[in-house]
Amino acid sequence: MNQLIDKFPTKIKVGNNILEINTNYKDCLNIITMLEDNTLTKYEKVELMLELLYKDTSKINQDNIEEAIRKAVLFLDAGDSKNNDNKEEEEYNIKTKRIYSFTQDAKYIYSAIKKSHGVDLENIEYLHWWKFVYYFLDLDEKSFFSQMIYLRNQKNKGKLTKDEKILYANLEDVLELENSEQYTDEEQEAINKFMSRLEGGKSERTCN
Repeated sequence: MNQLIDKFPTKIKVGNNILEINTNYKDCLNIITMLEDNTLTKYEKVELMLELLYKDTSKINQDNIEEAIRKAVLFLDAGDSKNNDNKEEEEYNIKTKRIYSFTQDAKYIYSAIKKSHGVDLENIEYLHWWKFVYYFLDLDEKSFFSQMIYLRNQKNKGKLTKDEKILYANLEDVLELENSEQYTDEEQEAINKFMSRLEGGKSERTCN
């Protein structure tokens, strides 16, 4: 897919069925924030993801549910399947940590998108999810949210400078992600991998 000339997908092919999906960024953000909710079980999250993304789930059954789940995740990843298998992480057993939350960081993401792209999300009724993702991935480095990401990343790597440690301590209430330690290692790793795959997007208009 060429994002400059092709239209973004509005349907997903599951088995022999072409299923319409909810593509508005608000609908997809509801899915992402739901996935961040550690009060839900893994199975509840999968069920809700399918119900929130697909407009009609009546044609999803035991024979094609795995395909429906896989392609739902692919769509939420903005069509990018390149990072689905992180061989380096698997080989060296590297565990990454979350560096942002669409729930906790919502107001900073909102202002960063407005500052970076001049897009006021409050005034937009419809914005395709992939467009939102691309805005999100190309934020002004000088935005407060980008600085938050930098500081969290430096802390996770143990590379904060003396001045950065002071700054982090002053902003700790904002920078520390809530509930990040309440997930099991397996659940946290799954969330981390999912969030890390929100980068770019290459797919056909209908996800085949």
